Amino acid sequence: MPLEKTVAATLREEGMEEGCNGLILAVSGGPDSMAMLTYYAVHRPDYPVTVAHVHHGLRPESDGEETMVRDFCNAVGIPCRVLHAHVRQEIERGETEESAARRIRYDFFRSVAADQGATHVATAHTADDQCETVLLHLLHGAGPKGLCGIPPKRNEGSTILIRPLINCPKSDTIEYCKAMGTPFALDKTNDSLQYTRNRIRHTVVPPMEQINPSLRQALCRTAAALRLQQEAMEARANAFLNDHPSVLPADQLRALPKGEQAEILRAAFSRLEKTLSFEQTEQALALLEKSTGTVEFDRKYTLHLGQNQLTVRENAPPPPPRLITDLQTVLDDGRILTLTEMVATPENRYRLIPLRLPLTLRTRIDGDVIKTRAGTKPLKKYLTELQIPKAERDALWILSDEHRLVWCERVGPSTHEPLSVGDAGYSVEITEA
Repeated sequence: MPLEKTVAATLREEGMEEGCNGLILAVSGGPDSMAMLTYYAVHRPDYPVTVAHVHHGLRPESDGEETMVRDFCNAVGIPCRVLHAHVRQEIERGETEESAARRIRYDFFRSVAADQGATHVATAHTADDQCETVLLHLLHGAGPKGLCGIPPKRNEGSTILIRPLINCPKSDTIEYCKAMGTPFALDKTNDSLQYTRNRIRHTVVPPMEQINPSLRQALCRTAAALRLQQEAMEARANAFLNDHPSVLPADQLRALPKGEQAEILRAAFSRLEKTLSFEQTEQALALLEKSTGTVEFDRKYTLHLGQNQLTVRENAPPPPPRLITDLQTVLDDGRILTLTEMVATPENRYRLIPLRLPLTLRTRIDGDVIKTRAGTKPLKKYLTELQIPKAERDALWILSDEHRLVWCERVGPSTHEPLSVGDAGYSVEITEA
């Protein structure tokens, strides 16, 4: 059958099973993953395989899909591990429901691999998924690395992630399941145009296939060709970093083509587990054209240029927030923060904060806003206007209540709640011990 030949060739050409000491099959119950499971049951009967299935708790059909996967695994003698997730309760800040579900899935796959002592995890991405991913990245303005699409094989820490079906069209997986008598489920949400990937699948790909009926194969070839070039660029970048492990010589970097400069900078941050966006890469390249300067990314990473040397570092984490319940607190830097109860007068009422405890003591976070008599501004912008150096801005102490910032070191109170004359309030002072 076409699928069996394609999968066997992909496993061989990509070296997917090299060094494999146990394999976790990520099986959702759809035709792609059930086809992958059937292939391993038929062609790798003695392979150390375990199935991992996630019940996301999002659709009523999930119960039936779990039962189907469990029953099939029992029939072919393959162990099955199931996670019952509560995706909507586990969404983290900045995540969509879709991205939270993906994070939970992959965390589970890695945990099963660790429990089983398995080195490899296989997902059932197909050529259709590759085509849609390349188009999605293209629409988002991705560079060469993004247009490489889904890698057939990738190291993720101690786990190797493989995609044995990456060269198989989805139609082959459905045909294979039917031919082998393998049950599968069709997820109705794949037809919903609510999701961007589905809109690409149903509204973008069909008219493009009228121009080129071999669109999937064409985009998969493009991704494969770009991947070879990207691998060569990354190898050169890592060789440069290995030759200069501590600091990067700016003059040698400037002598390289712009694309190679960008790849080296991305690789340097990648070693700190930071992925530079296109805009951040442009900022880093712009700094390289100067004689000195500093750029900070996400308030966690710093790129510094000075004395013809470029330094990449991860910033020390900010101190954890803590509740202030007493009128005097010893700060992490040894100084003392003192709250003194005073009565507001016409002269001092804008220098006092409301008489309210507990308060939270912390450093600046994104989204902080301060109000002065001149108006309301983002704290970051206000501190910049005061010409407080960047390194000092991030170390300033802040007091906030459950709603907003109420006081900032070197600035004073935020006047969202200005005191009236005669009201009681606190003055805030930081002194040396």
